[in-house]
Amino acid sequence: MHTPRLPANEHDRLAALQRLGVLDTPPAAELDRLTRLAQRVFRVKTVMVTLVDAKRQWFKSRIGLEVSETARDISFCGHAILQPQALLVADARLDPRFADNPLVTAAPHIVFYAGQPIFSRAGHALGTLCLIDDQPRQLDDGEQQTLQDLARMVEQYLWGLEAAQDLQLLQAELEQRVQQRTQELETTLAQLHQEIAQRNAYESALLAEKEHFHATLENTTDAFIEIDEQGLVVGWNRAAETTFGWTREEAGGQLLAELIIPPPLRAAHHAGLCRFVRTGQPRMLGQRVEVSACRKDGSTFPIELTLSAIHSQGRMLINAFLHDISQRKADEAEILDSRARIKMITDNVPAIIAYIDTGLHYRFVNLGYEKWFGWKADTITGSKVADVLDDAVYAVARPHFDKVLRGEQSEYEVQMASLHGKIWVHITLIPHYNPQRQLQGFYVLGVDITERKQLQDQLQFEAYHDSLTGLPNRRALMQSLREAMARSRRSGNSMALLFLDLDGFKALNDSHGHDFGDMALQRFARELRGAVRETDSAARLAGDEFTVILENLVQPQQDSALVAGKLLQQVATIHSIAGVAVTLSSSIGIALYDGSHDSSANSLLNAADKAMYQAKRAGKNRFAFYGDGTA
Repeated sequence: MHTPRLPANEHDRLAALQRLGVLDTPPAAELDRLTRLAQRVFRVKTVMVTLVDAKRQWFKSRIGLEVSETARDISFCGHAILQPQALLVADARLDPRFADNPLVTAAPHIVFYAGQPIFSRAGHALGTLCLIDDQPRQLDDGEQQTLQDLARMVEQYLWGLEAAQDLQLLQAELEQRVQQRTQELETTLAQLHQEIAQRNAYESALLAEKEHFHATLENTTDAFIEIDEQGLVVGWNRAAETTFGWTREEAGGQLLAELIIPPPLRAAHHAGLCRFVRTGQPRMLGQRVEVSACRKDGSTFPIELTLSAIHSQGRMLINAFLHDISQRKADEAEILDSRARIKMITDNVPAIIAYIDTGLHYRFVNLGYEKWFGWKADTITGSKVADVLDDAVYAVARPHFDKVLRGEQSEYEVQMASLHGKIWVHITLIPHYNPQRQLQGFYVLGVDITERKQLQDQLQFEAYHDSLTGLPNRRALMQSLREAMARSRRSGNSMALLFLDLDGFKALNDSHGHDFGDMALQRFARELRGAVRETDSAARLAGDEFTVILENLVQPQQDSALVAGKLLQQVATIHSIAGVAVTLSSSIGIALYDGSHDSSANSLLNAADKAMYQAKRAGKNRFAFYGDGTA
């Protein structure tokens, strides 16, 4: 006995097998149907779908054999996976590799063996579709091709499992990307909150400074200076000493201009004082103005000045309250800088940001509104939200506005018309309170999620559609079939399932190649779509097998026969594909369901399948009903 050697890519092969996650799992109806079909076609005692593990060969589907696995070192399939084509053993008793194998000398007494390798999408041999009998025999070329075709159908099943796993990985990657994007947006939002908090702090500080300034004036704690008509200082308080650096003794009797007026402004000060003395109509009395002043050391700084005039002891005196506003100017500059930073951040964040008051008026919008929708800030600021958004978008947003105005954060998704077409936007609404915890309004943060939505739609489409023909695939068919049967049970209306197989498809592939075969399947799918009603559902099951679901049939047998006949006529009109003359036909099996009993979608599909084989045996290019017509 020859123990099968290990393939050169054994490590990668076992890894591909493990990734499938199919070992030691329950039987699959699709594969069991294939093994039963192979047993009938080849008239052998045993047919199996084997998966060759590290130490064993395990049978995912089997017919004619009780055990579920055998050791790899005595397996025939261990030899079969070492070659790209089928391993054919006409009589194992005469083959030196297997003559003394316990599977030959004892039960199940293997004499004939044919094993077609089954490959993953990456080309790793996972196992075989094998035929076993206790009598010697040969396979002709046609039978070998049939075995290969059936093995390809097994591969399609396994590839579907791989594709489902790939879809899960892609979904996980998408979720990771969404999580990453969400984290980035949360970071940006945190920065925005920090800038907003800083702005509120500066506004509060400015308010406190203003209140302190008024209190200082009323209590004469600011600099107070009094001069006579010649501009000589007659009053100079302690705050003036601190502000300007001159003591009361140094300032008394001196010209005010020489003490606190910067040299470039002294001529204008002197002219204004002379005009006031001459006319009694000073321009600045009773007004609070900002001017530049200078200290004893010659440094200049801004002050806020209020003048008043009084008559005392026969002479006129001019009083001045002066307040050093250097710090306030610095604070205002810092606030303006902070606002500029906030505007720069909000205008460059890849999002729309707005502030809306409790009356649902826009009070602030960032540049994103103009970039996305063409809405300029100066045109919508102050406008009601309902006057800016279209009715459909506002209807979606209104319940969330009500929620955030109750003090709760809210999020929703809505489709909007932008300058570049329809986009999906994820909106977050955040309530805003003043320091007294009174609700003032709320912030709006909108993020474009169109790409994510499109990717989700594409993944959904690919999961439920055949990549070659664009028709719904097996998964979509089984879902549609279960839903149609449920509707039939609820309504009492009959329905039918048509199972179509393209006659002679194997010959087309053999004569013209698989690319041509793919074109034939695509043409057949187009004719199928064009021949059925819009309410009917066509799908590609696998290979050259297609289905059509017919619902709401008044006369089930006559109506389904009419559709089947129309399909046969439509297929018969195809005389050439890609310039190659062809003659196409189809065998159609019909299973009816009247909703009067509880039956499964698999049962109805199997019934239509059997009816299709009945049409095949009757000569092809025709249709046949299952049993008495009701499944």
